[in-house]
Amino acid sequence: MESGEVEGKPAANGIHCWKSDSLLIENNIVEGHRDGIYLEFVKNSKIVNNQSINNSRYGMHFMFAHDNLFQHNLFDLNGAGVAVMYSKRVEMRENVFTRSWGNAAYGVLLKEMDDSKIIANYFSNNTLAIYGDGANRVEIYNNEFSNNGWAINMNASSVDAIISENNFIGNTFDLATNGNLKMKSLDGNFWESMKVMT
Repeated sequence: MESGEVEGKPAANGIHCWKSDSLLIENNIVEGHRDGIYLEFVKNSKIVNNQSINNSRYGMHFMFAHDNLFQHNLFDLNGAGVAVMYSKRVEMRENVFTRSWGNAAYGVLLKEMDDSKIIANYFSNNTLAIYGDGANRVEIYNNEFSNNGWAINMNASSVDAIISENNFIGNTFDLATNGNLKMKSLDGNFWESMKVMT
């Protein structure tokens, strides 16, 4: 077993930030760690032009991290792409989420988070591109969902989502929920062949 590994799996994060303000994390290649980039109690920061590849858990992981932007990043072949948990006002723009495939794999996990935006991203070949659980007032627009198992699975615990002007192409299911989902808007999307699972 190599240093920093537990039973053959990496035990450390590539970039680990805690209780920080106004960081710029830019132009890094992070590969083969537990979480590629980990942010806890981080605010007002930018994560730009990074590649987070083949990390065992998350490509990037937000915990209690508010008012942050991540843009122009690649998340490829991670256990799961990005987890945004217990955070507010996170903006995700023009990123690529690809090849997170497995029983608990997704491009983006939104868990107990509010007032965030997912704009102009590309999701391809993920088991689940976006999974929302307690994700409130999330705006998802101008994204492309291509050849995923599920494009969007938004639990009924999430309210007032806006899902507009996205392209849904070649997904097994385009939109799924587990109950009476209360959405603010679902319009202007292109559905190659709308497949809904409830």
